[in-house]
Amino acid sequence: MIKRTLFSILFCSTLGAQSGIDLTVNFQSYVKYYVSSVDLNTGSSNVPIFQATLENYAYPADTVGIPIIVDFKVEVDSDVLGLNNEIFVWASTDPFLLRAPIFLSNQDLTMDTREIYDSEGNRVDFSVTIHEQIANQDISVLVNIAVQTGRLPDGYYKMTLSVWNEDHSIVLDSKEEILVVTNPTQLQLVSPGGALPDTSQNEIYTSFPIFQWDSDPCMTPEGCDYYIRVAEFIPEVHASVEQAIESTTRLPLNQSEGYAHVGPGVTSYQYPVSGAGDLNPGGIYVWQVKKAINTTEGAEEILSEIFAFKIIDFTNQDAGGDEPQSETSSTNPTMMALRTLIGDTEYLQLFEPGGALEGFSSTDHITIDGVAVEISDIQSLFSQGVPVVDSLGTTTYHELEVLSMEVTE
Repeated sequence: MIKRTLFSILFCSTLGAQSGIDLTVNFQSYVKYYVSSVDLNTGSSNVPIFQATLENYAYPADTVGIPIIVDFKVEVDSDVLGLNNEIFVWASTDPFLLRAPIFLSNQDLTMDTREIYDSEGNRVDFSVTIHEQIANQDISVLVNIAVQTGRLPDGYYKMTLSVWNEDHSIVLDSKEEILVVTNPTQLQLVSPGGALPDTSQNEIYTSFPIFQWDSDPCMTPEGCDYYIRVAEFIPEVHASVEQAIESTTRLPLNQSEGYAHVGPGVTSYQYPVSGAGDLNPGGIYVWQVKKAINTTEGAEEILSEIFAFKIIDFTNQDAGGDEPQSETSSTNPTMMALRTLIGDTEYLQLFEPGGALEGFSSTDHITIDGVAVEISDIQSLFSQGVPVVDSLGTTTYHELEVLSMEVTE
């Protein structure tokens, strides 16, 4: 038996205004769809996938109602299932009269539904007929994958909900949505740091590092949220990085939060100037990222490995160099942002002993295109990138890139 519930639906049509019918749909997107959320025998679902509203423009003047048929179709493009835009299931209701508004959800569109009620409490006879479904061998593949993984296989699932006249010859309104189903599992830290025994190879120069990680992309907006946790590793207290990461955190400061929220779809984050504990030169710190995924069974969490890094103490001559560097150039947030922007090599050539800017310090006066900004604005650009809005109004973020540099006194 196949799944007979419509999973999600979209919004764009002008047919309704011409036909006297208005179909609106809101849907809830998930990253993972667990088959346990749907009864494969009846199509009923215990999670909200979509909510649709059918309205008759002429009501209440029209006391007779408009006879309509509701169609729903699922087409699948999935390498896992070996399907190339093939019909998964196509079904429709028997004709019924639309008077007062009717609210439909995925929990109504099942083979077991015999009646629904409009917004005024009137009973409406309601039944569903299957017109087409995938071949038995394809169903077997789906069932085998579902049994093994408990999830809907990866792929593109095109869902269409349409309203027809009573003889199924004219489309009165239609909505569709392509649901991208993925099962993300990858979460890998990139920098700073590495294994604890290698902290001598994972030293950094700043107390405001940019944390970076890689992960599977989530194709649904807000589908994946990221969180970060940073704590100090104290050799005399902690026997492992696991013990250190579970101890008192520098980020977040509020210990009850567990992890500090970074944001959806973000894979980098600069340690904040305020709202977090200090990362002191000479200290060893550990960090971990948590990825929260929206699924039909609630939020699912993936934890990364734990990285350790050490902050170089420039006041200690043994840490490198014959002369100690100034406190201003090693710990000032503005100078650290400059170092991140232009890179270690260029920075040290300018500010280390003998450099063209030895002894110089920042006035903390920062401008972008002539407009004064705060250091937090610069850190946001490091973390998220430069926002670029295309002709459709979609915002994407591009990594900062230094094309040229000019130094003036």
